[in-house]
Amino acid sequence: MMVKLFIKHVSGIGSEQPGLYGNTSAYYGTVEQQGRLTLHLHLLLWITGSLSPQEIRNNMMEVNSEFRQKMIEYLEGVHQGHFIEKTMSEVENDVKYAESDPVYKNPTETLPDIPPEPCTHPNDPQCPKCDMSNKWWIKFKGITNDLLYRSNIHSCGDHCLVKGICKARFPRPIINKTVVDDNDGSILLQKLEERLNTFTPALTYLLCSNSDVTSLLSGTALKAVVAYVTDYITKTPLKTYTIFQTIRDITIQAIDSRVYTGNLM
Repeated sequence: MMVKLFIKHVSGIGSEQPGLYGNTSAYYGTVEQQGRLTLHLHLLLWITGSLSPQEIRNNMMEVNSEFRQKMIEYLEGVHQGHFIEKTMSEVENDVKYAESDPVYKNPTETLPDIPPEPCTHPNDPQCPKCDMSNKWWIKFKGITNDLLYRSNIHSCGDHCLVKGICKARFPRPIINKTVVDDNDGSILLQKLEERLNTFTPALTYLLCSNSDVTSLLSGTALKAVVAYVTDYITKTPLKTYTIFQTIRDITIQAIDSRVYTGNLM
């Protein structure tokens, strides 16, 4: 059900409104079981009207073109590699302060609040609806940063290190400002946190969990994804007994944890 809702409301498939990333012409998704026995979704979206990597490159080569400006605005608008208006240390302090409040709830264990209806006029501090909307946006940024701090920070360990090198390519280079290489048209998006993967703020807020969003703008990236997707297509889907085995293992882990901590009811 969650995947179906995601496809409809986030991707815009079967909806009267466009998706979060634009009008979706096609998609492919598959569910994978992690080593921790949790399920997660891999999804590829094809955006209607998208140009080929070569066409994008040719247009990006025009230094002062409107296309270059709009492309950068779009990419920076749909995903980013840093916290919202704050650094990691600032977010860490905010989270610790929030946790000191007895009524604080871990956002990974809650559902997102619906935004209020926006006003049709410019923002007015004297307008009750505008004030409500402004407060919601402040809360949105705080919760999203909290979720990112809990879920999106990569810590290297045995799960990713091969001969001392991280398979997930962390830490990643810091890029203070989005730049375009005038020689080949390649785009290096702004990224201010070396251990934070790229994400879409609205998607993080909706899912209340980790997510990783990447735009594929090069032929090399597309070829890699073709191989990646092909690997998933040819994988044997989860069998019923595998699902029940997963439920059993999780239940046993939960019981063992309760016995260990003395919380078994």
